[in-house]
Amino acid sequence: MLSLIHRPSRRGWLVLVLPCLFIVGCGNADDGIKTYKVANPDDKAKPDDKKGPGDAGNGGDPGAAKVRLLGAIIPTGGETSFFVKFVGPIEKIDASEKDFDAFLNSIRVPGEGGKPISWTVPAGWKEAPARAMRIVTLQKVDGSVPDLYISEPFSGGLLQNVNRWRKGDAGLPEVTEADLPSSTKEVQLGATKAHRVDLRGPGGKGGMMPPFMGK
Repeated sequence: MLSLIHRPSRRGWLVLVLPCLFIVGCGNADDGIKTYKVANPDDKAKPDDKKGPGDAGNGGDPGAAKVRLLGAIIPTGGETSFFVKFVGPIEKIDASEKDFDAFLNSIRVPGEGGKPISWTVPAGWKEAPARAMRIVTLQKVDGSVPDLYISEPFSGGLLQNVNRWRKGDAGLPEVTEADLPSSTKEVQLGATKAHRVDLRGPGGKGGMMPPFMGK
């Protein structure tokens, strides 16, 4: 008995093969897909604010402070002022703040005995030899802290000189007239009103000119 073998036509083979090829191709479809990560605008870092480092009075970070300046601007009664200055490493100035205030509160303008200015040397301090542009320089007897001194009178407004100290000594940004209360405090020295200045900052370049002469 003869058996007949059915051979599929070419068209039939194509019908069988094409779906298989499609399945094989689809198996690697993921290989051609690329993914991208898009940054969220909300994740962008916020810009640093412009507060001065170490300037607690103006919202800065006190932890960055390395230098402290205690000073005073004392009007002479004319267009000039005397300048009291005590600046150095923050821990040394902190330790002698009471001595600074005792010295500042002893100052009188006009001074006793007809002098333009007078003062009392705090206990544990002494007057040092005369120096240029200084009326008096005080040094602690044990030499443990920087000089405390009164400069000769110079012209210049409160804002100008506070900003000079902020930038040159404390390394802080300048302020406006409205910001002065954060750095200064009015004090009464006898019959004279003066301004006590207290600054803390990372330290400036120094070497600036003395209070604005003739400006």
